Amino acid sequence: MARKFPMNQEKDSNAAFFFLFLYTASTLIRPHEMFQASVDWIVIKVFAIIAFCLVLVAQRPLKLYPQHWMLLALLPFIIMSGFLNGSGMFGIEEAQQLLISAIIPLFLMSACITTIKRQHILMIVCLVAALLMVHNGHVQQTAYEGFGWALHTHSVGYIDLGERRITYLGFFNDPNDLGMFLVMNLPFAMYFYCKGKFSVKLIMLATLCALGYGIYLTGSRGSMLGAGGVIGIYLLVVNAGPKLFISVVLLAPIAATVIASLQSSIDSSASGRLEAWYAGIQMLMANPIFGVGKGQFFDHHGLVAHNSYIHVAGELGVPGYSLWGGALIFTVLTGYLFIKASKMKKDTEAAASKTAIDEDKDIAFENERLLNKTLFFSMIGFMITGFFISRMFTLTLFIFMGMTIASHIRMVKVSPEYQEYFTSTLAFRSMGYCWVVIVAVYISLKLGL
Repeated sequence: MARKFPMNQEKDSNAAFFFLFLYTASTLIRPHEMFQASVDWIVIKVFAIIAFCLVLVAQRPLKLYPQHWMLLALLPFIIMSGFLNGSGMFGIEEAQQLLISAIIPLFLMSACITTIKRQHILMIVCLVAALLMVHNGHVQQTAYEGFGWALHTHSVGYIDLGERRITYLGFFNDPNDLGMFLVMNLPFAMYFYCKGKFSVKLIMLATLCALGYGIYLTGSRGSMLGAGGVIGIYLLVVNAGPKLFISVVLLAPIAATVIASLQSSIDSSASGRLEAWYAGIQMLMANPIFGVGKGQFFDHHGLVAHNSYIHVAGELGVPGYSLWGGALIFTVLTGYLFIKASKMKKDTEAAASKTAIDEDKDIAFENERLLNKTLFFSMIGFMITGFFISRMFTLTLFIFMGMTIASHIRMVKVSPEYQEYFTSTLAFRSMGYCWVVIVAVYISLKLGL
């Protein structure tokens, strides 16, 4: 399942995690961009390089898991696709960008977050960043000219008509990116609410209200659907059996296409979205092996796909989409299988007599189980939101995916029998499962929904 590096003795680098913490905080909160004097500082790159070097030197064991291999396999494929589509140097630049903004952060997260305490720290960083974004957005909403307190942040939309879609710094300068991040933080707030005492519960209730308010201020329909979808999937996972859950998952892309189709009769942007989806599928069918090239969708259609799955399939063809979609589906599917297996294990062992050692193991298992469940719903938030916006290679995805992989690694360490749900075999199957989304959208579009 995973290739091991030399020197596999257990070594856990606190320094590597410290710089990963600085990298995560600077990436999400972006404090250096709040002031004119430091706006051009390259602190994010510096922290990433130092963390990466420390991991290679001081962290053991080091392993590459299926998601790492899938994304690494995309690098030469993107370059080759670029050359075959007449933009070789652009393909090299896109591959380099994927390495920097996806693969390295993913590897750092999965390698360094070796304890629940570390996981909690980064979750708190995410929530703090989200609250700062919402507060800055509130200032944008109430300010006469739409400026926030963060440097150069400005709401977008037709302000004269009362449309103010909030933004933040860096890659969160698009309301859709900001909204997706807020949606993916909803499970974090719920996790701390369930785990905390009275004062923590009050803080998390206020946080949930703030996140909901922020999602509304983004004006992103995809983010709003993502928030509702996370709640719906939660109810399904908790209350429904596996067959019903799988059926809903299979039908969800069709239902989403129907929603977009119904909107298209009253909303020109929804109509344009459906046309972009169809154009993406036509790109896939015309160039099934290498697609039209990463970053070339806009040049061929004039708009982005407004659907992460269609966008990747159109740009990278069957192999490229299988690798990207396989990494995503494998991460989410493993989380779901862990949830169902842990529920069965909990029910089976509930009545068993236990020693003090067994009790300690049960506590560790329960803590990991709750974290795995939380991160699963965060990834579901991305999957639903990503169906309505093109954010397939956003850093947000790979930060959360890395945290989820780290949770799976710890879960297997606590309960080795879970190794059967975290294998290369399931990874290869996931590369096939990811095509359910494309096929469902294609059938829906062909039927004229």
